[in-house]
Amino acid sequence: MDLGTQPDAARLRWLPDQSVRTGQTLRAIVTSSSQVFAIGHQGTILRRSGTGWISEPAVDGTKTLTSNLYGAVSVGSDFYAVGESGVIVKRSVDKWQQEGKELALSTSLFAVTETSAGELYAVGDAGVILRKPMGGAWTKDSVDPALSSADFRAIAPSTADELFAVGLGGVIARRSGGKWSVDSVSIDSADRGNFYSVVLTSDAVFVAGEYGLFIRRDADKWRRESPIVQGGQSPHFLSLGVSGRDLTVVGSLGIIARRDAVSRAWTSEDSGTTVTLSAVSSSQPIYAVGAQGTVLVRQ
Repeated sequence: MDLGTQPDAARLRWLPDQSVRTGQTLRAIVTSSSQVFAIGHQGTILRRSGTGWISEPAVDGTKTLTSNLYGAVSVGSDFYAVGESGVIVKRSVDKWQQEGKELALSTSLFAVTETSAGELYAVGDAGVILRKPMGGAWTKDSVDPALSSADFRAIAPSTADELFAVGLGGVIARRSGGKWSVDSVSIDSADRGNFYSVVLTSDAVFVAGEYGLFIRRDADKWRRESPIVQGGQSPHFLSLGVSGRDLTVVGSLGIIARRDAVSRAWTSEDSGTTVTLSAVSSSQPIYAVGAQGTVLVRQ
């Protein structure tokens, strides 16, 4: 269903998926037209199958990988996941296998995305941004010296040659003209903090982060919005999902809030839990995942 056209959105609710059989923290949820995967700590990879979930461990040769996985993306019929110590795994023909080992990364990767041109980008600690052109191999993308020590946590494409990456300490980077540099649009010092998620809609680029930080990129400035949260709490916003033009944000304390694109109004939604929610999907049905193997479905 399209959340933007629901006549009675108040009736929509989040329900726990009781079929999940893991206690591991889940860090990302990725969907395609026919598949749903949740990934997380200790190499956890779960695939939705029928009314339950099937474990699909990734391998390096004959060795099962147990690295924490933090980010994932679907690319056609393939899927990618990235994680600690630079691990990259790809699912192709029903198997998850490691790739990119030739980079010998020791830093963790936290997010991966695909552009409209079919290129893949992954970001992580110590200014690491990786690029994989369609049909090519993973290489390190060059970054401005000002970003060489940035700890990135999220990345989102705008166009084939424009991407945004955000991270700890209020870093916002933009790739344009084949180069990564600090975003030139101004931002108030009070609106800088640890940023954990970035998405693009037809309206703007949005960034979410610690203690309820939520900012929007206008032509002249990054501006703060104030999502409604329950009980006056200031949870960390860890993930943004896009449904049409509407946004959903999830984070610590089980927080879920939705932004209507037309009114720009925020509505709190009852998650039924207080555990940290690490990620939310963008396609229907909308999933949220988090600590203790939590999987919620918006119905």
